[in-house]
Amino acid sequence: MLKNYFKISIRNLKKDKIHAFINVTGLAVGLACCLLIMLFVRNEWSYDRFHERADDLYRAWVLEDYGEDKQFFNTVTPIILGPTLAETFPEVEHIVRIATNNDQVRRGETMLTETALLVDPNFFEVFDFPLIRGETSSFSSNPNTTVLTPEAATRYFGQDDPLGQTLSMRVGADFQDFVITGIAETPPVNSSIQFTMLIPFAQGDNLFSENARRSWFNVFVETYVLLRPDVTGEAVEAKLPAMVAQVLGERVPDDASYNIGLQPMPEIRLDTSFPVGIAPISDPAYSYILAGIALLVLLIACINFMTLSIGRSASRALEVGVRKAIGASRRHLMHQFWGEALMTTLLALALGVALAEALRPLFNALAGTDLTLAFDGGTVLFLAALTVLIGLVAGSYPAAVLSGFRPVEVLTGKLRLGGDTSLLRRGLVVVQFALSISLIAGTLLMTQQLDFMRTKSLGFDKEQVVVLPTTGTPIPLMTVLEEGRRTADRLRNELATDPAVVNMTAASFTFGEGWMSASYTDDQGIFRSFMLNIIDEDYLPVLGIELAAGRNFSRDIPSDAARGVIINEAFAAEYGWEDAIGQRLPGQNFEDHEIIGVVKNFNFESLHGPVRPLALVIDPRVVLRGVSDVGLAVAPTPKIAVRIKPDDIPGTLATVEQTWKRVAPDQPYSFSFVDEAVDSQYRQEERLGKIVGIASLLAIVIACLGLFGLAALAVARRTKEIGVRKVLGASASGVALLLSKDFAKLVLVAFVLAVPVVYFVMNRWLEDFAYRVEISWPIFLIAGLTALGVALLTVSYQAVKAALSDPVKSLRYE
Repeated sequence: MLKNYFKISIRNLKKDKIHAFINVTGLAVGLACCLLIMLFVRNEWSYDRFHERADDLYRAWVLEDYGEDKQFFNTVTPIILGPTLAETFPEVEHIVRIATNNDQVRRGETMLTETALLVDPNFFEVFDFPLIRGETSSFSSNPNTTVLTPEAATRYFGQDDPLGQTLSMRVGADFQDFVITGIAETPPVNSSIQFTMLIPFAQGDNLFSENARRSWFNVFVETYVLLRPDVTGEAVEAKLPAMVAQVLGERVPDDASYNIGLQPMPEIRLDTSFPVGIAPISDPAYSYILAGIALLVLLIACINFMTLSIGRSASRALEVGVRKAIGASRRHLMHQFWGEALMTTLLALALGVALAEALRPLFNALAGTDLTLAFDGGTVLFLAALTVLIGLVAGSYPAAVLSGFRPVEVLTGKLRLGGDTSLLRRGLVVVQFALSISLIAGTLLMTQQLDFMRTKSLGFDKEQVVVLPTTGTPIPLMTVLEEGRRTADRLRNELATDPAVVNMTAASFTFGEGWMSASYTDDQGIFRSFMLNIIDEDYLPVLGIELAAGRNFSRDIPSDAARGVIINEAFAAEYGWEDAIGQRLPGQNFEDHEIIGVVKNFNFESLHGPVRPLALVIDPRVVLRGVSDVGLAVAPTPKIAVRIKPDDIPGTLATVEQTWKRVAPDQPYSFSFVDEAVDSQYRQEERLGKIVGIASLLAIVIACLGLFGLAALAVARRTKEIGVRKVLGASASGVALLLSKDFAKLVLVAFVLAVPVVYFVMNRWLEDFAYRVEISWPIFLIAGLTALGVALLTVSYQAVKAALSDPVKSLRYE
């Protein structure tokens, strides 16, 4: 019987090639979308679960709470926290601290900037990063050993054996020689901890001062905790307040709190309620959105299958009647129809898998991932379950309805199809186009918001500004600042006669990265926080930042460097100053200083949030000695910003590189553009917008394939009617309009249903932006007209073909 079902399924597919093509193609595209997005979502949700004891691993966090809007929440923790946890709690098996050192590495003539992780000796005991060769036992006894990944080893040693060889890396003020003792596998893409070079944490003595290593109020490292298998994180967290009270005592004010907690390691990637540490995080909403988009595209393809099955129900009614008349039961017919649906789905699956593999590089580029299509147990199970589900859903109408036709009514010509059948078919078409219009409108709104963020005046000129990072570990801070400024001065002097270079400046932080945060309690007991950047006298003019009051730093006034402070308008508003010039920060521990200027608010952070209070200084000691908390997302090593003319950018960059190698031969050359750094802040939204745009295109194409098939069926059913109308004088345009207007009505109904849904969903998405576009009616109008236009073009082929047909042949048709 199964063999018979198979033969009949193949025969029906061959008999109706157009509808078979529409169904297989639509389902294949939907399955390819589902497969690619399943790979992405599974990768996101599998982060850090490859560690054998992932369920026992936690990352520590610290929350300092000084009242409303005065919380400092960090997943980067004090250096002293890890050892204190290990000494206090027997439930803790191991602690591992991780810090970063981004500095120069050299071997012979090769000199590159590398980010090395400083890790405790038990790193490889706690985390499952296999060694390919070598050993790590010397980590505990020799601070001048290192482990590389194969990529890093190739960069410095080519095809030579790196084991036992030496690399020099600057750690702190001096270069240290490191012996390569091991080669570790490159961390998988679903690992929060990524590295190319590991060095012992003992090197932290060269990076962090004695006070920093003992302070509970300065954060520098991520602290990972491995608990015993019989202990939960909640049980240890319950004991942490007692530890805090013991080690901090009265150092925490009565109206404040200092909290320590543990975050399960597998939750790091997708938990946006925690701040970003060394490991990047991802908003899980995007995984849900992408999964929803894939299901929508697949649903539209399934609707195609069902609408075409409904449209062909009259032509298959006779087949059902004959089969029942010769003894076929309804159960056998249901099996037959479901078998046909599964056969179609299997063909679509084979095509969909091939399509997914072909499109995988494009999807990786769009999503910013490096996914591979491997047919492991999870993937095979997913595809099998999806195939069965689609077959059952898509084949549900013919299996449930067509199998119920009565043979007497069918064979005597008394069967009437319409009513509920027509209503269901129309309802499914409306759903298809409502989904398509929603995706089109969503794409347009995302594009409009991204364009707004790219073109909005940010309060500074981001165009034609090249950033050249200097290297060096900011301990002591003033030393590295002076080195960076001297490099900038040498570069400025060398390029002074080059007409392509307008000017340059040096600052500790550039756009697209986190700036320094500072906080303290003022004279009135009010907790204050603000952002900080360390700049020079040319910063404001080079970047086109305008003054609202006062003046810029001047080289002609030596006291500006020692005691001058420039703030932004948000800072003045926070302190309630109508005239901030001449004011000083209210606090007892600040160096002698004076506010000499107020700049207009400029967006030094992304448009997701409002402009925060900002202070600009030349000498950071003016401010830093008066604050109690300092937060750093990146090292404050100076970055030189060079404004160039747009005439010959490649030639100017080549000149800048040659000059750099003369004035800073001990530092590697690299560059970036400010406008690209600013745009990178919206990379996730840009990727989502592109994916939604492609999905909306696929959705409308699939929907129109189905509409094409339905139009063909409608014309076939109304052949004689069209012939009679033409004989009675109907024009070709009138006949085409008659056939098209029914489908146009369905698209208009879909438009009415889609508008409120899109408005609600996109309004929620736009809430993540402090600066946003307004949702306006032209967006919906364009989406609706696009869907209507494409639908009418699709139907018009069949309509015009019918309108131009010979009525004599139509009336002869039996």
